[in-house]
Amino acid sequence: MKEVRFRFKNFKVYQDAKKFCKYCRGIVEKYIEPKDKDLASQIRRALHSLVLNIAEGSADNSDIEFARFLGISIRSTYETVAGFDLALLYELISEEIDEKIEADGHELVKQLSAFRNSLKSN
Repeated sequence: MKEVRFRFKNFKVYQDAKKFCKYCRGIVEKYIEPKDKDLASQIRRALHSLVLNIAEGSADNSDIEFARFLGISIRSTYETVAGFDLALLYELISEEIDEKIEADGHELVKQLSAFRNSLKSN
């Protein structure tokens, strides 16, 4: 079995964030990028921030600092959902796509919040 050298790779929330990122990125590339490069770029940055802040926060030995980075990931999830809401407004994506992203984003925020709260209680 492969040795995991970075603890963030063991976190379920990190794995789920990566799946969310990949799914959303595919939607951005297919529907948004061809018509609105600025919005596509902004959504991609928010998606990257969501995943990368989980990893960056895990590097510190301080649970308080890690909780702060998880807060940034939560805000990046909100930004991602808002970006897709704009894409819906501009008629770049369907309501079904927007609803899936909103539902998945909501579940991810719940997961990130629970993880952050568990750190604060230690």
